[in-house]
Amino acid sequence: MYCRNCGEQISEQAEICIHCGVRAKNASVEDKPNWGVNLITLCCVPLVGLIIFFVWKNEKPVAAKSALMFFFINLGVIILFYIAMLLLGLLSS
Repeated sequence: MYCRNCGEQISEQAEICIHCGVRAKNASVEDKPNWGVNLITLCCVPLVGLIIFFVWKNEKPVAAKSALMFFFINLGVIILFYIAMLLLGLLSS
């Protein structure tokens, strides 16, 4: 099971998270990365990942961190693409 506060994996019998100290009594067992959201974030609309992070960060921390990670991956790819296009434009002139 995962801690609802920090998203770290903890024991099923844990009452308190050993990583952050928050009670884990009502921690969500079904909190896992949502690959549909991650795929949309990576391929189509990177802003979806950022929005999903802020919506899910308290109730689904693992899924929220995954969406945020894919947002940053897509942002990095976009920045590298624009740098490559700038360099190609400068070299072709």
